[in-house]
Amino acid sequence: MTKRKPSDAPEPVEAPDHLPGPVADVWREIVASNDLVGKVDRVALETYCTLTARLREARGRIEDEGMVVTDTRGKVIPHPALAVERSTAEQIRVWGDRFAPLVKPTRKSGYIADATARTIAEAKHLHGPRFAGPVAALKTLAWMIDEAQRDSMEALQKAMTTTVPQYLKACAELQVTPASIPGVGVPAPAAAPAAGDAPAEEPKPGGASVTDFQARARARRSG
Repeated sequence: MTKRKPSDAPEPVEAPDHLPGPVADVWREIVASNDLVGKVDRVALETYCTLTARLREARGRIEDEGMVVTDTRGKVIPHPALAVERSTAEQIRVWGDRFAPLVKPTRKSGYIADATARTIAEAKHLHGPRFAGPVAALKTLAWMIDEAQRDSMEALQKAMTTTVPQYLKACAELQVTPASIPGVGVPAPAAAPAAGDAPAEEPKPGGASVTDFQARARARRSG
């Protein structure tokens, strides 16, 4: 009889049997959205799921019965579920960073981000795992600049004094700017004199050179 090979993937965190149906549904949603597997604080997760289920129930009652109801004396009052909704929402905010469904940011295509990606693709010296971190940081800065442009003029103006200088500095350090490319922006060396030509005389500070005097003499004779 062949032995079953143990699965490498950990088992998902199953909801406890004692949880009410709505709370168990929230449990499964949180586990699936956060890829929660293995060890997890079950008591904390159960508390968060209970609060979320209670919030949904309160909102459902408000939607079905309206925001105001009539009490036993016939007086119109705010629906009691409104207070439950408000207090529960405040408690959920405390737990939100811990168990709220993860929202994986999707980076929209932008001019700076696209141009940076093309530049990095052409920079052969940045290929390989050695520069993976710095390259990722540069791409993130480019994305942040594009996001600032999409946000508002105020955000873009702020980025011009914070993010953009950091981006340009990172480009220079990764040697993907024109000034850092070998051979670009470097003055060309002076051409060597041809064979038989007299070496050019360096100008003397404060006076004319011998060549200048000879040129003036020829000009006077021809005139």
